[in-house]
Amino acid sequence: PGLEARLGYAHQESDDYSDISHLNGWISYKPGDLTLAFEFDTFDIQDDAEIWDIMLMANYQFSNWFGLTLRYSHEDIENLLMPLNLDIESDRITLALLFSVTQNFGINFEYSHTEYEGDGWDDSADEVYVEGLLSF
Repeated sequence: PGLEARLGYAHQESDDYSDISHLNGWISYKPGDLTLAFEFDTFDIQDDAEIWDIMLMANYQFSNWFGLTLRYSHEDIENLLMPLNLDIESDRITLALLFSVTQNFGINFEYSHTEYEGDGWDDSADEVYVEGLLSF
């Protein structure tokens, strides 16, 4: 009980540029108010560029109206934009505060810090999001 796993595959081929394969795997475990998850993606684009990423997530629902999520993700891109052959890596850490205002409306306050690294360069970015989530 509480264990969930998913596996998906997609392929797109067109006459102009894109021949893309995508494999996605997800596993989560939810013992009560805690949710732990791991996700893996891999993309193969035109047999040249490759992209893979992972995401680790922990969420705890403290009450019916408040939850906290901590996420780490890593993305690795190789041979992007042929013939430039760009290689890019990023690491992101995210903290989200989730508030349920009503049964159908929630507010999400999220902060993310990302470190980027490429061929001979590096950078970082900080982002703050406020989202309204409506479900029906």
